Amino acid sequence: MKEWQKALAGTIVLMALVRLSGIGDGIQRWLTDQHWRWKASYAPVSVPPGILIIAIDDATLRKFGRLSHWSRRRYAELIKKLSQAKAIGLDILFVEPDRLDPEGDRAFAEAVKQNGKIVIPFHIWKEARPLSPSDQKALSQLVGRLPKSPVADGDLPFTPTHLLQPPLDGLVRTAQSLGYADLNADPDGVYRTPILLRRTGEGRLLPHFVLSLACLASGTTVEKALLADRHLDLNGRRIALVSGSLPLHPFVKRGGASQADGDPIRQISFADALTKDPSFFKDAIILVGETAAGTTDIRPNPLDPGLRGVELNGEILANLLYLDPVQPVPGWINGLLIMLMVGLPLWLYNNRSAAFANGASLSLLLSLLVLLEVFFWIFGWIPNWSFLFSGWLGATGLMALQRLRQEEERKRLLRETFSLYVAPELVQQILKAPEHALQDARRQKVAVLFSDIRNFTTYSEQTPPEEIVAQMKEYLTEMTQSVMAHRGVLDKFIGDAVMALFGPWLPEDAPLSALALLTAKDMDRRLKTLNQNWVQQGRQPFRIGIGIHCGEAVVGNIGSSQRVQFTALGDTVNLASRLQSLTKELKASVLVSQEAKEEAERFLADQIEFVDKGVITVRGREKPVRIFQAVWKDEKEETEGEVTGSEAVPASQA
Repeated sequence: MKEWQKALAGTIVLMALVRLSGIGDGIQRWLTDQHWRWKASYAPVSVPPGILIIAIDDATLRKFGRLSHWSRRRYAELIKKLSQAKAIGLDILFVEPDRLDPEGDRAFAEAVKQNGKIVIPFHIWKEARPLSPSDQKALSQLVGRLPKSPVADGDLPFTPTHLLQPPLDGLVRTAQSLGYADLNADPDGVYRTPILLRRTGEGRLLPHFVLSLACLASGTTVEKALLADRHLDLNGRRIALVSGSLPLHPFVKRGGASQADGDPIRQISFADALTKDPSFFKDAIILVGETAAGTTDIRPNPLDPGLRGVELNGEILANLLYLDPVQPVPGWINGLLIMLMVGLPLWLYNNRSAAFANGASLSLLLSLLVLLEVFFWIFGWIPNWSFLFSGWLGATGLMALQRLRQEEERKRLLRETFSLYVAPELVQQILKAPEHALQDARRQKVAVLFSDIRNFTTYSEQTPPEEIVAQMKEYLTEMTQSVMAHRGVLDKFIGDAVMALFGPWLPEDAPLSALALLTAKDMDRRLKTLNQNWVQQGRQPFRIGIGIHCGEAVVGNIGSSQRVQFTALGDTVNLASRLQSLTKELKASVLVSQEAKEEAERFLADQIEFVDKGVITVRGREKPVRIFQAVWKDEKEETEGEVTGSEAVPASQA
């Protein structure tokens, strides 16, 4: 499996885990809530003036006492005041008859009947309960009042009718419409997407109390408002229900001293409402409910954790009748975006450098953020933040980790490879830009150094193999360290010869020939020390000759498809090798070309002298080459036969 295929599979798994674990939903809720808060602060919507809450508040309870002690006559009195209202929703459960004032119940039911514009709520139990014959009769009466489903309703949440708790019999008969009062919160206890329409097993619809109220205020019924495509038609407003749920635009905070974002829906105290003229409520959509301190009917929205239930119902009503519908980003756009957020990082990391892919992938994320903000603020769409972010994060993160692992493996191989023939500081430079180390060969200026042990063939014929190996190991180790100490590249060992390059990974203005000559001097110093130790051990000393030339060569990775080596090719290399071979004939330790001499003199003129050795003709060159012997001013000429340096003579040759 290719790397991008592994990353794609991992991304799919990550997105599934984020979704199934609930992490994605949590991120989605948090980001969406934050945007609603910003909108409430910087671009608030106008509170619909047509909605009015008659609040059973602290002032009302102080005047009339606890709600549970009220006679239903008080509600009948209020209803008479609301004769000119457009629609009225009593957000209070009336389940048990008033045993202290049965006549009050009848007066209440009669007032509901006379008004003809009232919606009464009922309760849905969580679990089944035993039903008496009277309970079954009341339940049958309630089910008979529920609207029939005009369209296929298989996608609506199912609620068995035996879980319903009917209101008082008189209210079931006299109410213009009915609806359940219960609302579903998200896992964090916040109400964002309430279910407003359910189904029963008898082909009946189970509308929420507020949906019934909205239909009544729009002059229609739930049966007529529900369209075949699962939209609601409320006076020409098309409202989409997603499996019976309505995504809300939160804009309401509780009335009073709440410091939350948003605005309260217009309210009047229940006690004050009883003193108003009926014309005060003309054409208003009324919600009657409890807002007093200490109420248990707390229904938080994203703006206000202390929002009362009747206030949340007001927000739902406004979303149904007045506000622009909240819609998710269309599915086809989401599909394109997820393909882009996953596919582009996979392609980038598979076809471009890691640095470019990192920058481009980050730019992609920033572009997505801008686009999603446009969706929210301009089009009013709710983006699927977590889905898109997890897709981008999975593709980018997994591919970046794979590239990081590849880069680390690549650097490890480079370190292991180049540390054998390159100084540690140059290895670090190579690791910073490994693409230069692995690039194809190119032409560049280099100084090439060749050194060779004189009379090595005679030495090898007279010396046991084990001793040759041990002695060569000491010798080549010192020569390698000398090359690396002067920032050279140990190109290769050619038998007993050493080839070194000066120039790769060095600045363009580096004194290449000077570095090569300093290396030659250091080689001679190290060899003197080795020879002294070997003579004391009874071993043969070595004598070497060194040739140096500076010029352009083809440098880089050269070889076959099976094996590649970093090396240099060309006339510069050939001439340096030829100079080394002339050192024995010309009785010189170090021979350099005129090009190397002229460059080195600019840096080492006070340390070195160059003795003209004439000109030579090199095969393949049209012009003769003038060569020079390099002599260090701080070294006295050594007499032939001394066991020191490159002029040391093997004992067998003395």
